[in-house]
Amino acid sequence: MQFVFQSCLISTSASIDDGRIVANARIFSPATDGSFDEDVHDLCLDGNFIDENEALSFAKECAMGWVAEHCVNAA
Repeated sequence: MQFVFQSCLISTSASIDDGRIVANARIFSPATDGSFDEDVHDLCLDGNFIDENEALSFAKECAMGWVAEHCVNAA
């Protein structure tokens, strides 16, 4: 799932690692030219997720929290 939050592009996914569901989020901060190529931050969130939907929801919440805390240029 991809969406924009406070000018940052966020891509979330879920995968299986050692038989457990893992949530992933990749955060792209916008460059001055409007592209999302320069500043990328990856979150890998290992939890006891029931299913992929729970993992994706958690990844979305964590990514939005990270953006709110770390992206000073986010408007």
